[in-house]
Amino acid sequence: MIEGFHEDMVLRVSAEGKTKQDVLAFLARTLCMAGYVKESYRDGILHREEIYPTGLATGHINVAVPHTDCEHVRENAIAVGLLDVPVSFRAMDDPSREVAVSIVIMLAVKEPHGQVDMLRKIIALVKRQDDLKRIVEAKETKQAYQIIAGYLG
Repeated sequence: MIEGFHEDMVLRVSAEGKTKQDVLAFLARTLCMAGYVKESYRDGILHREEIYPTGLATGHINVAVPHTDCEHVRENAIAVGLLDVPVSFRAMDDPSREVAVSIVIMLAVKEPHGQVDMLRKIIALVKRQDDLKRIVEAKETKQAYQIIAGYLG
């Protein structure tokens, strides 16, 4: 299990009327307040999202996997935003297309090579619409955390 992925890093986000920038800034602030990332992480994540979009059209429930350079990270961590209203992200494979995202899995990885392994585990999760549905519909964030942790372990 990745250190820095705890139940309190899975958050319900009231996203009505919010933008992807609002959601990303909120999750980045959460990681910063927990001490996992530097103050510069927020700007790094917002900047990278504009250049390298992270929206993944995975089916009915879409996911975004934003991350930024390791220079902004103190310790490995993951913050997950469960959006009550989908937010528009540009698609990773076609930046001209918008994707309505319901789950944001934000990575803070200290070592550059660590992103590849973590992304592989996350891709295994996002391929499973049944588990994504269970995560979004979980009554408590603890249930969502347990599903996600099963993939990251």
